[in-house]
Amino acid sequence: MALGDITILKQNSAMGSGSLKYNVAASATLINAGEPVKIAAVGDVVVVKGATTEPVVVTTTTATVIPQGLYIGIAATTSTNTAAAAGTVEIVPALPNTIFLGKPTVAASWDTQAEYDALVGKRVQFDLTTGSYTIIATDAAANGLVVMPLDIAKYPGRVAFAFRMSCTNLL
Repeated sequence: MALGDITILKQNSAMGSGSLKYNVAASATLINAGEPVKIAAVGDVVVVKGATTEPVVVTTTTATVIPQGLYIGIAATTSTNTAAAAGTVEIVPALPNTIFLGKPTVAASWDTQAEYDALVGKRVQFDLTTGSYTIIATDAAANGLVVMPLDIAKYPGRVAFAFRMSCTNLL
């Protein structure tokens, strides 16, 4: 996957800024800085990188399963795990009012201010089919990201988004 797929546009300073350290299992897929990170099940002590067509909102949970995981945030560093040893990764939490920047999956869906503005407030997801995390413009009620306002002249080829709290570990 690609380093730096997602960056921070605005971090919620009222709730603190910076990153938090999480554990990554030995032999887990390396998490690059700028990639979305989640826990896979309730009670997990390790994190994993996000998958394509995620996140989705959590409507029900059990003691061991969370639908498609709960998102922690975006990796600020590359994880230090190896095939033989567990490691750690620093993560910028998906706090309320923290806005991230990503690239659109299909640039033509977002390339004018009017097109972009028509997508503000829509619920979208990550796409990982090209090897980099991008933002899918498809709106669905269960999608876990919300498109935020952005001046595309200042940030061409980018999409501003925030995580919905119902798809994060901050329930």
